[in-house]
Amino acid sequence: MKLYVWGDETRNFGDELNYWLLPKVFPGLFDEDDSELFLGIGSTLFDFHPKASQKIVFGAGYGGYTAAPTLDQSWRVYCVRGPRTARALGLTADRIAGDTAILIRNHRQPAVAAGRGFSFMPHCHSVERGNWAKACELAGVRFIDPTAPVDEVLEAVEASGTLIAEAMHGAIVADALRVPWIPVLPVKGTHRMKWHDWAEALDLKLAPSPLWPSSLAEAWVTARGGKGEGGPLTKAKGALRAGVQVLDWPFVRLAAARLGQLTRLQPMQSSDQAIDRALDRLESRAGEIRRDYPRG
Repeated sequence: MKLYVWGDETRNFGDELNYWLLPKVFPGLFDEDDSELFLGIGSTLFDFHPKASQKIVFGAGYGGYTAAPTLDQSWRVYCVRGPRTARALGLTADRIAGDTAILIRNHRQPAVAAGRGFSFMPHCHSVERGNWAKACELAGVRFIDPTAPVDEVLEAVEASGTLIAEAMHGAIVADALRVPWIPVLPVKGTHRMKWHDWAEALDLKLAPSPLWPSSLAEAWVTARGGKGEGGPLTKAKGALRAGVQVLDWPFVRLAAARLGQLTRLQPMQSSDQAIDRALDRLESRAGEIRRDYPRG
């Protein structure tokens, strides 16, 4: 069975977490045989998976990036991320468990001491088009790079007193590890629906705050209603790139000011009852998978 992980040119914490976590949950289960595809962490319920492959769904979500897949006999759905995914796929409520990454609670040693200070974890594409490391430095907020190795990101989240998160799996992991978090609207609009899907599975009602763009490229995306990736501004090179960077500085300062404002908001966290319920449901479905696919 092949572990399916969405990937593009930019490494992303949420996607990479599949490789870190799921072999711990299912020892010996995964190989390179793509006649069976395992869909775990991420919005990976697409309509373009091979029809001939068996799709095993465990806590994955539908993100609206494609049309919703038609579930036929090639799909075996053990559980999904949240109620919006269940509705999109025509599933009953008993298939809702929570995001797969919540299982990190069973596979990560708790921090010896509570974290301190504020951190900000942008979406991986915001790292490319924005200047968030500089904005964080000006704001006195720790910058967490979502493209860094998983262990490095986990340590940074655990060291945080509160995480400001544009990266959804930053918030999911923070919540699972009981680090308070503040949700912000992803700059790119297509990344927003999935947040509500995950949060509603934990009885949370989100009211995420907008970010202010940290670059010309992000301002361009914001002006287009959250569409696109920043156009030619993200691909500028040489003298043109140097000129763009100079023009970025007013945006960096505004973004830093916005981060400072966000630190004054009330952080969120799911209840202990909700996180334990999700963990129990995920563990129960994981047990079914280990029973149905006895390997290792």
